[in-house]
Amino acid sequence: MVFFIFGLFLGSFLNNIALRLEKKEDFLFSRSKCPYCQKILTWKELIPLLSFLIQKGKCTSCGSPISLRYPLVEIFTGLWVFLLAKTVFISSSLNGPFSFLQFFEFLFYLIFLSTLFVLALYDLKTFLIDDKLIILGIVLGLIFISFKIYFHLPLRDFSYLLNYFFFQFGKFEPIFSSFLLSSIFALIYFLTQGKGIGFGDVKTAFLIGLFLRPGDGLFSILLASFFGSLYGIYLILKTKKFHQPIPFVPFLFLGVLTTIFWGKSLTQFYFNLLSF
Repeated sequence: MVFFIFGLFLGSFLNNIALRLEKKEDFLFSRSKCPYCQKILTWKELIPLLSFLIQKGKCTSCGSPISLRYPLVEIFTGLWVFLLAKTVFISSSLNGPFSFLQFFEFLFYLIFLSTLFVLALYDLKTFLIDDKLIILGIVLGLIFISFKIYFHLPLRDFSYLLNYFFFQFGKFEPIFSSFLLSSIFALIYFLTQGKGIGFGDVKTAFLIGLFLRPGDGLFSILLASFFGSLYGIYLILKTKKFHQPIPFVPFLFLGVLTTIFWGKSLTQFYFNLLSF
């Protein structure tokens, strides 16, 4: 429950960053305000989820409706933060229920997923990728790799057997994974002359590879393609148009989440089906 509540506050913060990036505003020092009447919001109006419910989804000053994006992002973030904590602290090969190493591993994955989530929210509205966030994520990834090497920690397996189909590169496996995932997207980008995917997706794939092993990364891309295809079919049925741009980073984020939380169960189920 503690992690879920923490996730609500984190979701509010991440949503704020994405919105400020969309509007080209400073997200560190500027105050939150109503987008309609420009009233500066008080702390009572900024409590995640609770303020939305108390205010009945309306601004206390002008009565304008508050976008459902705010509570939905907060609840969604609370859920994936809770599941991440469960994955790292409970389903862990490290010794002890809450060890020093587990805490820092949780922190690295938390910042990684938070960065990817802001990229997804930003891409969802603008169809663009913010390079500053990509650079931040890559720097974090390199620190994460150094952390793993220094403490002699193995990279986590989030899928069943998939990583064993690749050569073992030891300490350099995250770099191999990054180049593998980004190369796949780069190939699609150049073959389609940028019409299939944007170059921002190439950079995002490189970032994902720093945190996921090759098999896990490929499974994430497969899931992202599946989720994106479902959304594409929905758009075609809704608009009757076959050629429409689709922001892909949100589906990459969903693919990564699914792999981290349920990847082993899904891939084991698949391999079990093949064994019949």
